[in-house]
Amino acid sequence: MTNIPDLSIAKLLQAYRDDSATPEQVILDAWERAGAEDSTIWITRSSKEQLLASLAALSGESPDTKPLFGIPFAIKDNIDCAGIPTTAACPEWSYDAEQDAFVVAQLIKAGAIPMGKTNLDQFRSE
Repeated sequence: MTNIPDLSIAKLLQAYRDDSATPEQVILDAWERAGAEDSTIWITRSSKEQLLASLAALSGESPDTKPLFGIPFAIKDNIDCAGIPTTAACPEWSYDAEQDAFVVAQLIKAGAIPMGKTNLDQFRSE
């Protein structure tokens, strides 16, 4: 488990800079903890393989080259992320996005890691 008590962007970037944590530790720990909770927050979590591919894309980068280097983020399930179905919490509306929404693409370009899709109030699935 990550020993960083404050997972704010500033604290994570500082931990990456001073080598007290790595994106791999933080992201995989967050993924493990999210899977252990009995929650209706997540509609679809990124697979471990997707996370490892996102982490591999950061190879050779740092907080100095990517402003959101290794920062986890969640996507509401009405916003497209390639490789993760978009459902708006309604299985009948589900489709596979062929590309990332602009905002998702910009976050990834800045070094952030998509953790998955979160539920919507208006279409809450159980």
